[in-house]
Amino acid sequence: MIPVYSVAQIRAVEAQEISKRGEASLMKQAAAELASTAATMLAEKPGTEPAFVIALIGPGNNGGDGLYALAQLQEQGISTLALQFGDQVHAEAATAYQSAGGTLTDYSDGQSELANASLVIDALYGLGYRTGSPLPTLPAHSRVLACDVPSGLHPDTGVAEDNVLRAERTVTFGAMKSGLLTVDAPLVTGEITIAGLGFDFSAVAPETQLVDEAAAQELLDEHRSWRDAGRHKYQRGVLGLIAGSDLYPGAAQLTAKAAVNCGVGLLRTHVPDSVRPLVAVSVPESVPLDDQQIKEALSSSRRHLHGKGAKISAWAIGPGLDGRTPPTGAIAEVFASRQPAVIDASGLEVVPTGPSEQPRVLTPHAKELRMLLGRAGVKVTPDEIAQDPIRWTRWAALAYNAVVLLKGPTSYIVAPNGSSLVVTHSSPQLATAGSGDVLTGILGYLLSDGSLTGTQGMRTVPNRRIMELSACAAIIHGHLGRVTAQDGTVSASRLIDNLPKVMKHFGF
Repeated sequence: MIPVYSVAQIRAVEAQEISKRGEASLMKQAAAELASTAATMLAEKPGTEPAFVIALIGPGNNGGDGLYALAQLQEQGISTLALQFGDQVHAEAATAYQSAGGTLTDYSDGQSELANASLVIDALYGLGYRTGSPLPTLPAHSRVLACDVPSGLHPDTGVAEDNVLRAERTVTFGAMKSGLLTVDAPLVTGEITIAGLGFDFSAVAPETQLVDEAAAQELLDEHRSWRDAGRHKYQRGVLGLIAGSDLYPGAAQLTAKAAVNCGVGLLRTHVPDSVRPLVAVSVPESVPLDDQQIKEALSSSRRHLHGKGAKISAWAIGPGLDGRTPPTGAIAEVFASRQPAVIDASGLEVVPTGPSEQPRVLTPHAKELRMLLGRAGVKVTPDEIAQDPIRWTRWAALAYNAVVLLKGPTSYIVAPNGSSLVVTHSSPQLATAGSGDVLTGILGYLLSDGSLTGTQGMRTVPNRRIMELSACAAIIHGHLGRVTAQDGTVSASRLIDNLPKVMKHFGF
């Protein structure tokens, strides 16, 4: 996992490194990473004309990084141009660039050349950007490589200006910054490369940790064993689904299909009588579950809490429930159990606040998080949630004694003790009806499989593992969105159709 730090933390460590190694040495090292990434981007999409790289040069160290990077590209035989955007530039870096044969000119004089650029390096502000600072206008479809932080993106808050310089790729220095993950940032940073530059963060506690695909794969493999190949269906995970209503019959079917296509050992479905025939036809692998059977399953699970012998090893609650018609009393008994559960949609309206022995994860979007906080007596506005999502997700985790996964372009996973994980992806196509039901099915399956939770017998699943599997589910969901978008528009049904091959990609 990748540690994430605030801008203040980054600046403090950077100052220490400058005092030890010198500003010029550090700047040239950063420039080398920037130049290397630029060369890679040019090689990925070679044009018919010789490569031509333009850098937008700001007045501070960010501009110095850009000039040193252009000098290195110039020495590699790549044609370059530096456009000065402001009254001054870093003098030593400008001298090095011009000594390498490069041309430095005022932005107003060379602006027309931007239309001919194979790649534009944004080296304007970096961490020094302040809201309202002047920004240039680039030609449509410009390929942009951002130096540290895209210009127009506030490095602390992640709020972007309307005319932000949207990057195809960002090389950020020192460590991952929280402002690159929040609010608008995932929509403007493109692919992020972290150039650590040997910064020493050993004495600094990160604000959170970012889970990427590589980390998710390690987390999924943590408890897997060669013996898994010999398991029967009850050992591969039995998921109990409480979902659906006369008003929303489709949500139950989507969640059920998603769980089955993930590879759950057995799916038991508790749905209204009117929905049962629909589920039987659309998900014939599922087995109905009535109130009495829920009681029997919970009784069995009290003896064999999770894994071997458990009739149901985890629950998924909420998709398609009608808030105007509360579900049967069986749901309260599930909430009182010690089996892991993922609770989504209308299930969030009935999950109890306060202490609980059940290891559970709540999966609200921002509006639902506000509702959860309101139920717990905490008043908050949508803007406040957007500006500080981890803070308000922590409040909800504490109020409900549950892991909370706040869904969005960046997903925040927070435990009652305040620890957190972050997942970010660029898959806006996932913002479609039923997508959350698919995520519930994925996470429900992960929580049901003892080889993934690492728990057997009478042990409960610890919150840390609930957090990790929630992050893995968000990673799988994001990857699923990107795969599905490759060959057409995205719908929940198409996501579900692609689940088997995506699960195989993650080793299932």
